[in-house]
Amino acid sequence: MVGLRTLLFTLIATLVIEPVLAQSRAEAPRDALKRRQAEARQRISPYWDGFILKHQGNCSEAIAKLTPLAERGFGYEDAQTALGECYLQLAGLDATGGEAPDRKAIFAKPDFRSGLEWIGKAARAGKFEAQAVMISLYAAGLGPDEDAIEGAKWAHLYLTNPSRLNLGAPVSAIVSIEQIKQRLDRESWLVGKERARDWIPLYDDKPPTPDAKK
Repeated sequence: MVGLRTLLFTLIATLVIEPVLAQSRAEAPRDALKRRQAEARQRISPYWDGFILKHQGNCSEAIAKLTPLAERGFGYEDAQTALGECYLQLAGLDATGGEAPDRKAIFAKPDFRSGLEWIGKAARAGKFEAQAVMISLYAAGLGPDEDAIEGAKWAHLYLTNPSRLNLGAPVSAIVSIEQIKQRLDRESWLVGKERARDWIPLYDDKPPTPDAKK
């Protein structure tokens, strides 16, 4: 009888307990992976919070995270560019293209003016991503001024930007550059090139004017 009970216990352990233990052992690595991923997320610097929110399309919350970084000035052109792009998005600009809005109407929007100022700061400091945005704005007739030659200047600065060339970054603004070029005669295009040659980076640490933040 004892032998039968022992046999039954062994059979139950084989059919029931062992699969449970095996499943537990299989799940353990997954649990450990989840724990490591959670710990990694906690270790991510708060610096990236605003960029993550922007990437997720949550510009309203991203602005609150990016503004203190952007206001630090020199060395924080990444934050300035991201912040400017968020403001432009909130102003209603379509990043994928589409028909350009009326210049007077868009300039009446505080979000657009704030976006333009932050993009301008980063572009003047030499941030090539901000320069690409500036080119797109000029191509759409929405630059800080209506001087198409200034658009050509930014095009030349972007194309010859040392940081972009060192990284091997593709020319993302090629369509906008062609649009600007088509509006100008050869002489005007070359004037823009000369302006680019005389250009020097400007590191403006002052935040945008109070009017632009309204």
